[in-house]
Amino acid sequence: MPDYKAMYYHLAGRMATAIDALEATTNALVDITEKLKKAQQTTEEMFISDADDDVDSLDNESISD
Repeated sequence: MPDYKAMYYHLAGRMATAIDALEATTNALVDITEKLKKAQQTTEEMFISDADDDVDSLDNESISD
């Protein structure tokens, strides 16, 4: 007769190990994703801010002409 108890313990142990690895990876991926989003947002804000400065300088040039 198959040893179902041993099979269950084996499966449960392997699943617990896999779940722990998946949770660790998922947390790392969430952290990396948030850092990349922040870098993108900061760069976009810098670009928009610089674009506003360019518009202001164009307005000042047309006034002085």
